[in-house]
Amino acid sequence: MQGTSRSRVRTALAALTALSAMAALAGCGSSEDGGGGGGDSAGGGIEGKTIGWVDGTLAGSYQQRLYQAGEAAVEHIGWEMKTVDTQGDPAKAASGVSSLVTSGVDAIVMSAVTPSTARAGLLQAKAKGIPVLMVGSAVDDSLDEDLGLTYIGEDEEGLTGPLAELMLEQLKPGDQVGMLTTTALASAVQRTEALTEVLEEAGVEVVEPLETGFDFSAGQKNAATLLNQNPDLAAIVPIFDLWTAATLSAIKSADREDVKVYSYYSDAISTPLMRKNPDLVLGLADGDMISSPLVAIDKLLAYFDSGAEITDEGAEDYEYVVVTQDNLPPGEQNGPVSQDEALAPFLEKWADEYDVAAE
Repeated sequence: MQGTSRSRVRTALAALTALSAMAALAGCGSSEDGGGGGGDSAGGGIEGKTIGWVDGTLAGSYQQRLYQAGEAAVEHIGWEMKTVDTQGDPAKAASGVSSLVTSGVDAIVMSAVTPSTARAGLLQAKAKGIPVLMVGSAVDDSLDEDLGLTYIGEDEEGLTGPLAELMLEQLKPGDQVGMLTTTALASAVQRTEALTEVLEEAGVEVVEPLETGFDFSAGQKNAATLLNQNPDLAAIVPIFDLWTAATLSAIKSADREDVKVYSYYSDAISTPLMRKNPDLVLGLADGDMISSPLVAIDKLLAYFDSGAEITDEGAEDYEYVVVTQDNLPPGEQNGPVSQDEALAPFLEKWADEYDVAAE
């Protein structure tokens, strides 16, 4: 599947190179010890496997979306999952991965964790032949080849495409757009670069993006700064969903409701904001990336069953959309695709190929 951007948007996005840098996250909270065969698992059958999941921060709504899908898949197959919630502390990444390796997991899935912060643990995993797959938002890929890592998460430029298209439809040349971003995360850098390229090519002015800390007060302060310094501002783009509510708060406090908000992920926080503020929150970049952990599990099944090589094939198949008032997810659904919808084709595939009973 391909994104919904117009050709000129896709062309501009495709021209951008992936920039790297991500201060990721770590902390350990695992289930009971046991299971796992490490490197001896390739081609040895799919029974009795233990999967380690290392997450940047399970407090994040988007991270929960991915984790819950991965957990449901692992439980359906009959495997065990050991979870490391890094809780935003990059200093604990290596120890978290190391603890999983020591406990004897058969594979590791990482989500929103920069490999460099977990390098020591990942070297241990490589030495034991434990495959490591990465899902979720983009991270620094400089260690992927050396450590044998496989990234099958989202393409940040593709994710940005439909949002850029919507903005070009609703803004006009000469309009000013501000952004809250951070150079600490590769995903933020890639989104900012991609969106800036497309908007400026169309004549929309992008004011200097503001480096923003990872909390509500930092987002609110910087959104207020953008509003104060740019009286003609037409829109603000919080590059991360964690700043969407803060930006909206700053706009209302400044009585500047002429300024519109475009952001990322139609999740448990942003969707209600859009629903309650239809004239302010106009677009959220999203897609069916909930399937990325399912793609990871599918690759691990093939690896355990027959020793099949783990590649990044399939990472290009996510469909990116922009969520507006016309296609808001129903109820409290986290994202445009429900977990059941995402799981269904995989359960059918696994029942056919590995005799894992479909529900």
